[in-house]
Amino acid sequence: MTGLEGDGLPMTALAVAAGRAVEASRPDRLIDDPFAAALVEGAQSSQDWPLAWPDPLDAAPLQQPILLASTYIGMRTRFIDDFLRPGEQTRQTVILGAGLDTRAYRLPWTDGARVLELDLATVLEFKAQVLAGLSAEPGCELVSVPADLSHSWGELLQAVGFDRTQPTTWVIEGLLPYLDADAQLLTLQEVAALSAPGSRAVIERAVALPRTQDFEAKLREFSAQTGLPMSELLARADPPDPSRVLGQAGWRCTEHPVEELCSRYDRRISLAPDAELPAARPAAQPTAQPAAQRGGFVLAWL
Repeated sequence: MTGLEGDGLPMTALAVAAGRAVEASRPDRLIDDPFAAALVEGAQSSQDWPLAWPDPLDAAPLQQPILLASTYIGMRTRFIDDFLRPGEQTRQTVILGAGLDTRAYRLPWTDGARVLELDLATVLEFKAQVLAGLSAEPGCELVSVPADLSHSWGELLQAVGFDRTQPTTWVIEGLLPYLDADAQLLTLQEVAALSAPGSRAVIERAVALPRTQDFEAKLREFSAQTGLPMSELLARADPPDPSRVLGQAGWRCTEHPVEELCSRYDRRISLAPDAELPAARPAAQPTAQPAAQRGGFVLAWL
């Protein structure tokens, strides 16, 4: 799902919003998101996105991948929401690749909180239009910053009043996997360069792609189906380790694999009702995380 809808919205943004809508509809939901379904509906997408949790076995085959993804999206969203609890917030929060997420509207924020969202102009404008139509109001000062995050964005951020002398909470969710390795490194380096002592970050890793003949054959097939150049796909194959990059800049980092989230939130990434929980690995310092096991999340403090 790498294409664009007719109004310029990335399909991935709609897919993730649909996943949050599905998760929020579950009786055992991990998150509350009263806006996700309206955002998907407002896009008038050509895709038949599920917006509520059905009996997965009764769902249409084309909807089942989104239902499966919604389980992961629910855990990911809750994990980051927990990191943004009011008692631990900094006054300044930056969300890189904000997409159609509505944390500025749906989470409690401390007095004086300022949230800066960076993403493509089409995404931010569409989200603002839909939420205005719902008479929704953010619970903080919200600043939207149109940006192409595959290039340097630090000057754009400072131009709208970002204060690099104040501690910042950084949210990097669902962004790094869509950047090549060089752009990922640039993003992490800009976070480090712009952060004052007391800053924090939650980062969703990009999974390292194996450089094997079999995998490259699959990439060629994917490239033919999507039109993405092979060179672009291979440029993502060896992403930088966020823990190493930030650790070298003086940050303290911990690793949180997906299995840990499954155990924490008692969720299985499966549509089978009797699937077992994966074995959880405890949070570890970056030196204890083998390179082959990238993925999951990094929490970091300066």
